[in-house]
This record gives sequence, structure tokens and C-alpha cells, in this order.
Amino acid sequence: MPVPLNAEDRKVLIVSGAILVLLTVAGFLVSPPPIQRPGGFPSSYSTASDGGKAAYLLLEQLGYKVERWDRSPGELPEHPSGITLILGAPSVGISLEAREDLDQFISRGGRVLATERLAADLLPGRHELTKIPDEPDWKTFPALLPGPVTRQAPEITMRPLARWKAPDIAYLSYYGDGEGPVVVTYPWGNGQVEWWADSEPLSNSGLSKASNLELFLNSVGPPEKTRILWDEYFHGQRPNLLLYLAKTPAPWFAFQCAVLLAALLLTFGRRSGPVRPLAIESSRLSPLEFIETLGDLYWRKHAAPEALEIAYRRFRFLLLKRLGFPASAVPERIWRGVHDRLGWDDPDFYTLLQKCERALRTRSVDEAEVLRFVRELHYFEHRWRLAGRP
Repeated sequence: MPVPLNAEDRKVLIVSGAILVLLTVAGFLVSPPPIQRPGGFPSSYSTASDGGKAAYLLLEQLGYKVERWDRSPGELPEHPSGITLILGAPSVGISLEAREDLDQFISRGGRVLATERLAADLLPGRHELTKIPDEPDWKTFPALLPGPVTRQAPEITMRPLARWKAPDIAYLSYYGDGEGPVVVTYPWGNGQVEWWADSEPLSNSGLSKASNLELFLNSVGPPEKTRILWDEYFHGQRPNLLLYLAKTPAPWFAFQCAVLLAALLLTFGRRSGPVRPLAIESSRLSPLEFIETLGDLYWRKHAAPEALEIAYRRFRFLLLKRLGFPASAVPERIWRGVHDRLGWDDPDFYTLLQKCERALRTRSVDEAEVLRFVRELHYFEHRWRLAGRP
């Protein structure tokens, strides 16, 4: 039998459902559209036709100092002279912070070989790409000018999705056609940037086509002077799983699940939670019971001097604080202070001080005398409002 919901539970469910729908819509709006690519990406771990493991192993065999890089651009070496970073078709983690870190790496003397459209978003300088609307076909591009990039590489084979366009940057176009360049280089700070419109020249299937291998080796530089970092960070490789999931829609999904779970727990807890009794004020007799218990302990121990000492020390502390006297003040000085500052000249007060001092010194006093002394001390305490009570 279904349990009917009251108005408050129904309101909580409606609000939670509305928040869940809004988060879902926001996730679709904020998430970038998927980039249509002819294939995958040239990961150094991939043996597929569009992977880059063959190029990575080839660099090792040729004596290059090559290693995989799975950390963020902010952790790149501070002195990058002689280091080439290969950004082969990055797919995740593109951000303004990553671009700024890469800008600093290049400006300090690093070199970057970037391929395809998303890699261009990471490169420094103001530039844009001319997109090809149709599905690209394999095409051979001739060398446009002689240089270190085109050495022994008269033509290359690619199927690019875009062409380079940067009117504010002095770049060199090494390969291209009538629609625009597909391989360009330009200096930036103390470093250099090289961009390819396609990753085919370094892929497993594309290394053997035309002069793609020569282009790749010309771009990375000589083995004795070059240290190569093959980026896997922008392919999704992270030092741990949490850092990788943070760059995916997983946090949004977890947040939505948490909102839904909180709504379920709230509605369930309101109707099925434990019934707790109301807090009952403690009896006013409790302090009296404590006092009676404490009095019984003193009576059984015959600790009349101890009881008098507690009351007398407290009274002295309050009175000396009012008079501004030190704790070592003798009864005669206390009496004069009371007479001069409080205007009280009852001789019984001076006698009471002397009796209390004598009783505590000799420790010879019975319960009746202690009770009388304590009452008199309380009388003077209330008379002079030492404890702030009327």
C-alpha cells in the first residue's frame, strides 16, 4: 500500500527534481561539443593504425631521449632548452591555465610539435584555423620552401580538417595547397612552435607514406641534442584516477546523484526517522541534592575546618578584590579597608575575621561554630554585594 505524501514532502521532491533537471541541462550546455575526427589520436601506447607507438619505439631505437609525459603543462621543466614536447591531437584537459603554462614553457626555450585542431587552441599567439566543411580525403602536399623541416621530404601525405591562418604572427609555411598551409612554424619567445594540420605523418600507418617519416624526424631534431616528451596528459593519462575523472563529466554526475540521494534521505527521514522524546527540564531540586550530598560527606568525615576554609577563602577573595588589596592582607588591614571604603564599622566583623583565622590555624572547631561563621560570612557577602547578587 503506497504511503501518501504530505505537502512538505511533496514540495521537497518537486524542488529536488527541478534542481536535477537544471543540472542536467546545464551539463549539456556547458560541455563542449564533440570534435569530429577521422580517427583516434596518436598515443604512444596505441598500436592501432592512428596510434603513435611505432613512432615512439622508432625514436628509442634511433637513440633519442624520449619519455612519456602524463603530468600537466605546469610541471614541465623550468629550463626547457633542447626539449621538444609532442602534442599529438590532444583530446581532454584543454583550458586557459594549460595554455598559459605551455606559453611559459615555449617562451623559456622549449619546442612544441602540435598536431590537429585542438592542439592549436593550446598554442600561444593570436591565430585561427580555416575549417574544411567536407570530410577530408587523403592528399599529397608538396614542400613550399626549403628549410630544416622539408629536408629530404619533398612531399607529405595528410587528410587535414583545417588550414592555418594567423595574420598577426610571422610564420613559415612549409607545406600546403591553395586552401592554406598545413605545416607551419613560428618563433615564440626563446622557443619555437610547429603545427601540423593532421597527425598522419607520425601515426603507425602514416609513417611509411610519402616523406612523412623524414618530416617527423626533421621536426623533432637531432637525437644527440634533443630530449623528447611525448604528451599523454591530454590523451587522458593521469598519475591517478581522481585527477583524470576531474576532467570528465563525472563530477557533474556525482553531484546530481548526491542531490538525488539527499532528497531521498530527507523525505525518508522525515517520515521514518526515530521518534525522540522532548527534552525535559531538569528539576530545580538537583542542585539541592548535590549540596546535601556534599554536606553529608563533610559530616561523615568531620571535616568542619575544611568546610570553613572553603567558605572563608572564597569570602576573602571576593572582599580583597573589592578593596583592591593583595591576597596576603592581614585581618587588621582588611578591617581598616572595610571601615574606610565601605563605611562599615561593626566590630563583630573584625571579631569574625580573627575567629576564622584562629580556627583555621588551630583546626579546632566544631560543626556548630563553623555553621555560625559561614552564616555570618554570607551575611556580609550579601550586605556588600561582593558576588554581584542583591
